[in-house]
Amino acid sequence: MRERDVLDATSLSRTTLWRLMKTGHFPRSVRISPGRVGWRESAIISWQENPTEWSPTKAV
Repeated sequence: MRERDVLDATSLSRTTLWRLMKTGHFPRSVRISPGRVGWRESAIISWQENPTEWSPTKAV
């Protein structure tokens, strides 16, 4: 998923998205190509199901 899609799906601001990633409370982005990142849809869905209990080790 592209960043805009993730922001729309989660209703997070860009700043909050990156802050949560930095602290390990949101799935990390995946490098698609130089200068371009995205997120696995399965990881975003997993986070949406239970954001307070989500952890990188439980992500699919």
